[in-house]
Amino acid sequence: MKKITGIFLLTAMLCGTVFAHSGKPKYHVIIDTDGGLDDMRALSMFLSGNDIRVLAITCSQGTLLPGSVFMKVSSLLSALHHEGIPVGISAETNAALPGWASFEEKIPWGDPAGSGGPDFTGESLALLNETLRDYPDKLTLIALGSLKTYADWFRENPGIVGKIDRIIWSGNHEIRSGYNYMAHPESYEFINKSGIKLEVVTGNSEADPLNLHYLNAIRNTGSVYAERIVDVHSRDEITKMMEEGPLYMHDDLVPLYLTVPLIFDTQTTPGTTFASINRLIPSEFIYELIGRLLISATITNNRVFNTFPVDTNLYKPAYAAILNETIGKFGPAEWKAISLTNEIHGHTGIYSIIGAKMGIRAMDYFNVGINNLSVTTFAGNDPPLSCFNDGIQISTGATIGQGLITISDSISEIPSAIFEFNGRKVRISATPEIAEQMQREIRYGVNTYGSLTDPYWLYIEDLAIRYWAEFDRTEIFSIEAMGVPAAGKEAN
Repeated sequence: MKKITGIFLLTAMLCGTVFAHSGKPKYHVIIDTDGGLDDMRALSMFLSGNDIRVLAITCSQGTLLPGSVFMKVSSLLSALHHEGIPVGISAETNAALPGWASFEEKIPWGDPAGSGGPDFTGESLALLNETLRDYPDKLTLIALGSLKTYADWFRENPGIVGKIDRIIWSGNHEIRSGYNYMAHPESYEFINKSGIKLEVVTGNSEADPLNLHYLNAIRNTGSVYAERIVDVHSRDEITKMMEEGPLYMHDDLVPLYLTVPLIFDTQTTPGTTFASINRLIPSEFIYELIGRLLISATITNNRVFNTFPVDTNLYKPAYAAILNETIGKFGPAEWKAISLTNEIHGHTGIYSIIGAKMGIRAMDYFNVGINNLSVTTFAGNDPPLSCFNDGIQISTGATIGQGLITISDSISEIPSAIFEFNGRKVRISATPEIAEQMQREIRYGVNTYGSLTDPYWLYIEDLAIRYWAEFDRTEIFSIEAMGVPAAGKEAN
C-alpha cells in the first residue's frame, strides 16, 4: 500500500512536468502501426503529447493490409490537421489477415468525406532513412504491430542502430504467444539479437478496461484528440461490444508507458524489459492520466507566466467580449499568440493577426512546438503587408533574433510563407477569397475615413477583432506541400 500511495503522489507531481509543452520535446518518436483500433487511440495520444515529437508514421501489415492502414492514418492526421507528418507504406507479407480485420476495416478514424490527409510519402524504409538522415536527436521507435518494418530497416542500414535509443513494442509477456510476434516471428528474433534495447508493454485485462467510463472521463477534457477517440468509439457497433463485455486497452498503453512509466511494473531480462500497469492502480486514475496526456496539446508554452491570463477582467471590453468563445473555438495557443502579437506590434492589426493564425496553423501541420520551424515570408518590409511578419515571428518563435525567419525580396500581395521542418517544406497562403475580402475592407476604410486617420485606425481595430474571433485557421489558408519528392531523394 505504501508503494501505491507513493506512486499516486509522485505521479501527481510529475503530471505538471511530464505533460508540459516543450519547444524541445523529451521524446522523439517514429511509430509503426498495423491499423488496429487500439492503434487509433495510441496515435491520438502520441500526437497530443506536447513533450512528444512524432517524426514519421509507417504502415505495416497486421490487422489490415498496409494500404488500408495508410488510409486510416491519413484520415486521422487530416482530421487533427497534422497533415505534415510523413507517412510511409511497408511491403505486404504473405500472412493471412486476422478474423477481426473485416470489422476493423469498417471503422473510420477520420472524416472519409474530408479533404484527405498527407500525400503518399513513399515506401517505409526510404522514408525512415530520409527522416533520420539529418535529425540530431536519438529516436525512440514505437512498434504497435509486428517488428518487421524496423527489422527490415536495420538489415538494410545497420549503421543506424547507434542513432536508436530503444524500441517500445506492444506485445505479450510470453512474447512468442502474442499476435504481434506471430505476425512476423523472424523480425523479433532478428531484433532480439541486434543489441537494441527492447521494452515490451503488455496488456493487463483486469486493470485496463475500455468502457463507457473511459469515454466519459476523456470526453470531459475538451481535447480535440479525446473528441476524435470518443467520436470513433461512439459508433453503434463499438458501444455494443463495450456493453456486451468490456474491451481492453492494449497498444494504447504504449504512449502511457512512454510518458508515465512510474505506474508500470517492470521486469528486466537480458536485452528486454517487460512493463505492465500495476494491478492495484484504479482504472479511474489511469483514465485521468490519459486525459491529462490528451489535453496537454492545448497547454500554452509559457516562459514568464505560470499560466497565460484568460480572466476577462484583465482585458479591455472589446477583447473580453470575444475571449471565451474565441478560445473555445480556436484554442488558448492561438489566443496567446494573437494577444502577444497585438501588444508587441503596437496595435490590433489585420495582417499581424493573419500572420499569427498562419503560424499556429503551420505548427499544427507539422505538429511541432515553438522555435522549431524555419520560415520564409513574402510580405516585404513595408506596412501594412509587412505587419504579417510580426504575427509569424511571435506565433512560431521563428524570430529575427533566433535566425529562423527570412524576409524574401519577392513580395506577394496575398499573405504567404514557406515553413520548413526536418527537410520538409510547405507553402501556406491566405485563400484568394480571404485576401480579396481583406483588401476590399481595407479600401472601404480608406475611402470612408481617410488614410491613417484616427477613425480609420478605430475601424481597422474593429475589423481585426472580428477577424480574430471569426476566421478559422483551418479554413482560411491554402496549403501546398513542396520539397517532398519521392522518399529517398533530396528535397528542393
